[in-house]
Amino acid sequence: MFEPGTVVDDRWEIVGPLDTGSMSVVYRGRDRADGHPVAVKVMKPEFSRDPVLVQRCIREARVVQGIVHPHVVRVEGAGMAADGRPFIVMELLEGETLELRIARGRIALPLVAEVVSQVADAVDAAHAAGIVHRDLKPDNCFLLDSPGGAVRVKILDFGFAKLSDRLANPDGFRTESNALLGTPLYMSPEQVRASRDVDHRSDLWSLGIMAYELLVGAAPFDARPLPDLLLEILSRPIPPPSARAPGLPPALDSWVVRALDRTPERRFQSGRELADAFAAALRGVTTPTEPPPPPPAIAPVVRPTLRPRSLPRWVALAITVAAALATLVAVLLGSRRAHGAATEPPGALACPPARAVIAPHEPCASSSSERVM
Repeated sequence: MFEPGTVVDDRWEIVGPLDTGSMSVVYRGRDRADGHPVAVKVMKPEFSRDPVLVQRCIREARVVQGIVHPHVVRVEGAGMAADGRPFIVMELLEGETLELRIARGRIALPLVAEVVSQVADAVDAAHAAGIVHRDLKPDNCFLLDSPGGAVRVKILDFGFAKLSDRLANPDGFRTESNALLGTPLYMSPEQVRASRDVDHRSDLWSLGIMAYELLVGAAPFDARPLPDLLLEILSRPIPPPSARAPGLPPALDSWVVRALDRTPERRFQSGRELADAFAAALRGVTTPTEPPPPPPAIAPVVRPTLRPRSLPRWVALAITVAAALATLVAVLLGSRRAHGAATEPPGALACPPARAVIAPHEPCASSSSERVM
């Protein structure tokens, strides 16, 4: 335990304890540079000897720093304390976890819709940054105290987050692909199977379980021990929320069918799609249990190569006959002209070729009385 007045990393002064988790202690602190309050999360000594857990703590800080969103807790610093324990410094949040709020009783539907919407926006921001939370649950969602009772949610604890391949991991730490990570009650079927294919839709399943719990006051699965619970997640039919909480809009039943489909491709594909459908279900709009079909593929337009058109056969025949007649006429005319030239009297002058005639009306003859037609 850090005593009040302890200074961590020459900057963060411990004021007092705030909360204790399974692997860490959270302290109220302040930034000595300007005095603003912070929360300092420090790993317990018995876990700080495990290099994998230490790497995970450091990695969590780096992951959260990569998400800038009003509904994701802000990380202000991280490092190793003087005694070798890793720590994370976060903004100080005043309020309670969603888990504590659920324990006090059912929540009004407008509040449920607002919580679902804000958490959906936060997970969409994480997914856009290439991060899958993998431990989304009410205890990792914090309801802030807000003036006038306005709802404001922050997502916490990215310790089990999965990074996309495009995000560099300079410390070489990787979560085992066959490890069962997360809180079992909120795990997606693909998490239960420890699948390599866990993606952003796993978080959407977890959000669907949270929404179900907010609606009826209990999660859809309740088996004990753990193997039975995991079997329920994989195969047990999910009771419609209206059957467990009379008075809920029946349209929420079809929303749950879609949100908790065991095939990821058939679920909602984004947090915003899930939240919008939830709000519509509260208004009585039934959610299609089948995802909309993908738009048809548009075939590329192939422009044909233009080729000269072939003429109809009768036109070609007509042209051939006309050419033959023209040739015949030319032969006959040439023969007639040759005969006329042979019968002219001696001394008659032959006319020059037609192309040499400049004045076609000028007579060409040996005397004024002769014309050549």
